[in-house]
Amino acid sequence: MKEITKTIKVYDFQELSQEAKDKARESFNQDEDYPFLQDDLREYIHEELTERGYTHDELTPMYSLSYCQGDGLMFEGVVYDKEGNSYEIKQSGHYYHERSTEITAMDKEEESIETEDFEENVYVPICKKVRDKGYEYIEYIQSEESFVETCEANEYNFLSNGTMVNE
Repeated sequence: MKEITKTIKVYDFQELSQEAKDKARESFNQDEDYPFLQDDLREYIHEELTERGYTHDELTPMYSLSYCQGDGLMFEGVVYDKEGNSYEIKQSGHYYHERSTEITAMDKEEESIETEDFEENVYVPICKKVRDKGYEYIEYIQSEESFVETCEANEYNFLSNGTMVNE
């Protein structure tokens, strides 16, 4: 019987060349699914509505944030203003942006009311602002700064070419 022992050198992220760092980060980001993005977007929407004096039932953010045509953010749910009017928001079409919605509004007496003011002065501005926060979130998560923090917190090791190694 023959036994071979091989030594493999592993490196902390900071010890890698810039080329290896870029490869490691790109490889890691390729599998990223942004597990907290949905909850963060829901919280941003809640904050924006609350600041404007609105309340709501459960809201569902829907988005596509990949810098492509039709990208954007919208949300579904029911929003209430101070006067007791309700605005039911549903996704319409196959895109997820602020204009891919159908809004139905009712006053306290369950009579249909106009939605244009709510849509143009509340809904669309909130969607655009939260969309921008979503892009900022993704850009940060994909940044070298964020990756360094993740590597340090999880004590990731790498081969000299940037390939992550599990010990």
